[in-house]
Amino acid sequence: MPYYRRNLYILSTTIFLTAVSWNQVMPFLPLFMKDMGLKHNLLGWVGIVFALQSAASIIAQPFWGKMGDKYGRKPMAIRAGLCLAGIYFAMSFCQTPVQLAVLRFLNGALTGFIPMSMALIATNTPQKHAARSIATAQTASAAGLIVGPAIGGLLAGLVGYRGSMQVSGTAVFISTLLVLWLVQERSRDEIVEPTSLFQDFSIALRSKVLSSVMLTVMLYGLFVAAISPILALHLSNMNGRETTVWLTGIVFSLPPIALVLTAHSWTRFGERMGYHRGILIGLVGAGLCGLALALVHNLWLFSGIFFVAGIFLASLNPSTGALICTRVEAGFRGRAYGMQSSAAMLGSLVAPLAATRIGAAFGLSSVFAFVGISALIGSLAFFLLVNGKGE
Repeated sequence: MPYYRRNLYILSTTIFLTAVSWNQVMPFLPLFMKDMGLKHNLLGWVGIVFALQSAASIIAQPFWGKMGDKYGRKPMAIRAGLCLAGIYFAMSFCQTPVQLAVLRFLNGALTGFIPMSMALIATNTPQKHAARSIATAQTASAAGLIVGPAIGGLLAGLVGYRGSMQVSGTAVFISTLLVLWLVQERSRDEIVEPTSLFQDFSIALRSKVLSSVMLTVMLYGLFVAAISPILALHLSNMNGRETTVWLTGIVFSLPPIALVLTAHSWTRFGERMGYHRGILIGLVGAGLCGLALALVHNLWLFSGIFFVAGIFLASLNPSTGALICTRVEAGFRGRAYGMQSSAAMLGSLVAPLAATRIGAAFGLSSVFAFVGISALIGSLAFFLLVNGKGE
């Protein structure tokens, strides 16, 4: 078996395990904080704890991507995995929300296992196979998003929230050892000219490819992060009574299920018709679905449209990953994947703040109109950016 194919299988497995570990812990952090005895201003602390990780990631991910370009993506993936495992274990011993907030900040500042694994796949896979390999890795990450909350709920019932965090830390540690022992990095194009982080961002913003990628993932992060905080409440309001946990979980899982089912199809479409065209279709389709969701008041029709929105959203991450691995020079790819993650975090940081205020002022349905209009405006900006002059 060629080494790059073995790398893909191993890294897809470790990406899946890491995504499961992340998503079995994150949904239950508010309940974990409540168990600490936090009663006053719980929502305020939840917002702080979640925002700190995103804020730290915005700068840290491009920095670690730069280090990957300079010293190798495998060492940086191992570093990120060890840091993440240690943070999970440390979180299991937290006694105050301040301690948890500090660790969440360190999570954003020191980790980045999945983006670095993506860069490792992209730079060590032959060009003709690289786009589909990235789609496979994206699918593994989405699968982890689907099953993570279910496993987290089961573990929380069996061993408690602290035990669940320790299981997550163990899974990430095992994943890191698999990368250390079994993954090979034979292709590594080092940085030819030293640049500062500011210069790297300037290079990215002057590049049509990278600026369009960053715009796309920021819109994706905004769409998903704006809906997530209000979805369960909106479903309950629509249903006329409290929606069962399992039904809410199914609706939450519809977009990642759509990604698992369609990621490779979008990649094949991009190979034939162009990745930019797939992104444009995805943004327009997601925007129209967002507007439709704002008008729908039937739970089952809402779920069907939400799944269709997931199909359109599924075009974005595989296509942007494919653009990086096919259109960005190898010596800049680690930074490019870091910037992709940073842009997604920026969207995820802004979206909940905007969505909760819009929902409080105009009703929860208005949040879907907000993300729909944002996606449509973003699709116009993307079209103008891609078809403008320059590289």
